Amino acid sequence: MYEIPWFKVEASIFSNRKIKVLLGLPDGDTYFRAWIQIISIAVECCNQGRLIIGNKPMTIQDFSKIMGKSKKKIEKIIIKFVELEMLNLDGETYLIKNWDKYQTIDKYEKYLKQNRARQEKYREKNKSEIRKNNVTEMLEKTEEESRKNKEENIIEKIKTEEGENGFKEYKL
Repeated sequence: MYEIPWFKVEASIFSNRKIKVLLGLPDGDTYFRAWIQIISIAVECCNQGRLIIGNKPMTIQDFSKIMGKSKKKIEKIIIKFVELEMLNLDGETYLIKNWDKYQTIDKYEKYLKQNRARQEKYREKNKSEIRKNNVTEMLEKTEEESRKNKEENIIEKIKTEEGENGFKEYKL
């Protein structure tokens, strides 16, 4: 299953002949709002346009509670959607007709796949930069330690050559 946080609505939705029919009805705005809510519910269901709650089909009673409309009003709206072939009835389950066509889930899955690949590439790049930085730091530390060791050796050599009074002894 897929889980998308949005749904697609075409810019030309108000030119769609079925939407024009809905908007021309008495309470047309209510029909339109109900249609948008049904699309939203279908997205939440994550089941290819099937309107379900858990594993059971949504009923007129369920739609009524969710949309805050009377059972009688919702029944009238759902019947109109079925009549206009916006919804199909598959057994007891309402299904939004042409769900995949309008919501282009395959494009969403492609988008997710591209994001995963991009994230993986980014992580690999960071890993290589971290390794490179670690190697550079190690080399710098090694060079610094080497320089300190040379300085300490020189100082030690000078101390052994000089006496305790700070003057070099000359033997004749």
